[in-house]
Amino acid sequence: MDCSEARLDKIESQSSTESSQDQRRQGCFSMNKINNGFRTLSSRGFLRARGKAKDTESVPEYLINLRWSDLFDLPGEYVVMNAVMLSTLSDGNEEWLEKMRSLGTPLACLKNNRGDSVLHLAATWSHLELVKSIVSEWPCLLLEANSKDQLPLHLAARVGHSAVVEALVASVTFFSDKLVEEDRERLNPYVLKDINGDTALNLALKRRYMEVALFLVKANQQASFLASKDGISPLYLAVEAGDLSLVKAMLGNNGTEGTNFNLEGRKYLAHAALKSMSTDVLEVILNKYPSVVDERDEKGRTCLMFGASMGYYKGVCKLLERSTESVFVCDDDGSYPIHMAVENSHIEVVIAMLQRCPYSKHLLNRKGQNILHIAAESGNLSILDHLTTCESTYYHLSNEQDVDGNTPLHLATIKWRPRAIHCLAGKKNLLTQNNKGLTALNIADVNLQPHYIFRERLTLMALADAQFKNYPTFRDTPHTMGLTRPIKPKDGGNKDYINALLVVAALIATVTFTAGFTIPGGVRSSNPNLGMANLVTNPCLIAFLIFDIMALETSFMSVVFLIVVQLGDPALYHISVQAAMLCLYLAIYFMSFAFFFAMVIVAGNATWLLSIYIYLTIPTLMLMLSTFIPHALLH
Repeated sequence: MDCSEARLDKIESQSSTESSQDQRRQGCFSMNKINNGFRTLSSRGFLRARGKAKDTESVPEYLINLRWSDLFDLPGEYVVMNAVMLSTLSDGNEEWLEKMRSLGTPLACLKNNRGDSVLHLAATWSHLELVKSIVSEWPCLLLEANSKDQLPLHLAARVGHSAVVEALVASVTFFSDKLVEEDRERLNPYVLKDINGDTALNLALKRRYMEVALFLVKANQQASFLASKDGISPLYLAVEAGDLSLVKAMLGNNGTEGTNFNLEGRKYLAHAALKSMSTDVLEVILNKYPSVVDERDEKGRTCLMFGASMGYYKGVCKLLERSTESVFVCDDDGSYPIHMAVENSHIEVVIAMLQRCPYSKHLLNRKGQNILHIAAESGNLSILDHLTTCESTYYHLSNEQDVDGNTPLHLATIKWRPRAIHCLAGKKNLLTQNNKGLTALNIADVNLQPHYIFRERLTLMALADAQFKNYPTFRDTPHTMGLTRPIKPKDGGNKDYINALLVVAALIATVTFTAGFTIPGGVRSSNPNLGMANLVTNPCLIAFLIFDIMALETSFMSVVFLIVVQLGDPALYHISVQAAMLCLYLAIYFMSFAFFFAMVIVAGNATWLLSIYIYLTIPTLMLMLSTFIPHALLH
């Protein structure tokens, strides 16, 4: 009797959500031991039947003739099924049952090499009628586990066949209804876990079989709070999926509002609700268990930090409406929710936090950085624009220094963010030095690479523009040395660099020279004025000739300068390259304008064609200009 009671205690320890942490670490008990314990208890009279049986009219037909003792009536030794048996069973043909009976081996003794009984296989292959037939003949297989400690209910839930799950649940309910209330809790296969710690409900939810999951929850709510070995409970999965009806079913009568809940595994349900982007689920969770607001995930983030980092505006507002205390709680790295929103460019979330907690703009992380530091470093222009135009304390934030003495302008320069510099540069922070004694322009000067990097040149131009505006005598300061540093081709490719420029200049000279003899409109072929242009008085032809001549001459000048460069005189190298590049860019522009006027002459009546040409040409010329200025003017 003492042995039976000890086994019963083991069964209860797994099926109860009130188990201690030590019991949870022990994992799942062997299903065979559990079944043996049930059979021992049943044979010794520890499981007591109810006085009144359930109305047979509500009992499924395939269960009517079953008795309580049939649940534990296993025959002899197990027999491994051969390939013929397995292939025939996979078809789901009920004639298979008759054939197996004729062989003389009880169906309950048949298993495959993985320990699956015939009920496991029928449930896996979703053969409903076959499942009913097997249960009606061998109900003991309902509690028979395979080598992974999985019941047939586990496998049916895993494949998501709702009809099979309903049949198995009805079978279990049929036998549990024969017990008194106390013993009925002991016959609870819904809370039994496999070797991975998964209940049947967990397996259904991991594959998003929500209908099956809802049916299992209605059958037994207790399994909703049991986590698998990876720390994920069915309740967490339901919240993460954003299924409001399922979450309500799980939380239905589990305690009163505001009480602590006994949930295994991950307890940060508010994070999962935010991830599902369902404010309804979030509200249900917060109303039931307000304490989840303070739960942290594996990265040490509260739910407000998580919502701010993912940019879920509605969820963040829902949390802020309840309490603003979490705004002033930092994570393990010292970052606050508003810092995470700024870092991930979630402008709506930032504005929502500033409206409800204006002082949060002054919060500093462990590096001593405010929100403007983070915005400058990450290059979030929308947030920078908002802070510079809408915040009255912008001047203080822009001049505040972090633990390294860097202002937001320093960080923007370090990351080579020219547009951020345009927003941040002011009269004071331009001359502010960090702990190394460097201003923003000094940092650009130190980190500037000798070869041409477009972003670096744009950054230098933005700094120079701000410096000239605030300090007119800037040109006379030593800082101009960085702006006039000579550009060298990357990886020492000087020869290839010069040759490429020379080829382009020669091509432009060839094209423009040829265009001078193929004048639009043609030439006169008879006297008087033989060989003269037919449209010599046309203003567009005159403009074409002017720009063509200028393109030709500037390309010639570029070729000459590049020939001088090839001579190898160090004193003339840099000035010759600069002059050649300037002439080359001008030649390209002049050639573009010449072509435009040629188009006007040839297709002047097709205004739509000219309009298309203009719309295509202007952006190209602007792009060329924006590329040229940082390279040539800051050479």
